[in-house]
Amino acid sequence: MTLSDTKRLTFRRFDEKDAYLLFQLDSDPDVMKYITLGKPRTKKDIRNNILPKIIKSYDSTSHYGIFSAFLKLNGDFIGWFQFEADKLIPGAIEIGWRLKKNYWGNGYATEGAKMLVSTGRKLNRLIVAQAMIENKASIRVMEKAGLTFAEEFWGDYKPHSGKPDVRYELKP
Repeated sequence: MTLSDTKRLTFRRFDEKDAYLLFQLDSDPDVMKYITLGKPRTKKDIRNNILPKIIKSYDSTSHYGIFSAFLKLNGDFIGWFQFEADKLIPGAIEIGWRLKKNYWGNGYATEGAKMLVSTGRKLNRLIVAQAMIENKASIRVMEKAGLTFAEEFWGDYKPHSGKPDVRYELKP
């Protein structure tokens, strides 16, 4: 199973050959600003840790995983979208996204997030998303996708910004 296409985006599972796609994304300090405080990921880390974790996220009996996203128009890889069981809230679905910088500001994150919410609502589950409190762009995407502020909390980002994170949610 993969995510449903949107008007401008198509999705597929990552596979072992996709380390270079993740390196394109995670080697940009601006993209990683709210994940690793701007520290780019190395090819070795992506190949040995990140990609295996993503591939392990797929469950053949569910919709879960982290899916690569491509423009329908030209096939360009723009980033990924997450649809997984939340690690902290039993029964909840966590959604998320990470896009290459040159695709920011075009509504792709919102378009993908709305699709994730629609998929989650069909499963009649609590939908959650989280971000560093400083990540105003992702918070705005959460709001545009229909999620509302739930709480501030101390997340497990490493390294951490020293400020609380935020969780947004949409109840079934």
